[in-house]
Amino acid sequence: MCFGFVLFVLGLSITLVQSRHLISVFLGLEFMALSFMLVGSISVHSNASYVLLIMCMAVCEASVALALIVNMVRVYSSDRVMMLSSDKS
Repeated sequence: MCFGFVLFVLGLSITLVQSRHLISVFLGLEFMALSFMLVGSISVHSNASYVLLIMCMAVCEASVALALIVNMVRVYSSDRVMMLSSDKS
């Protein structure tokens, strides 16, 4: 249980501190999803459907993140977050 909390705090700190690149933000979100899955699988009242739901959400989030990063690198030639607000017209 304590390891899941440490993993969640690590993911949150990666998301907040290393927010210059989009891939760092999504890596922090993946750590947070992994911690939810870990805490859910260890808890006494857990069932397989909860863990499966969290795992499906994490996989969907990872695939959308990868698609966004690939599209952003194609358009802007960079994965920096500040490039999202710039106009390239």
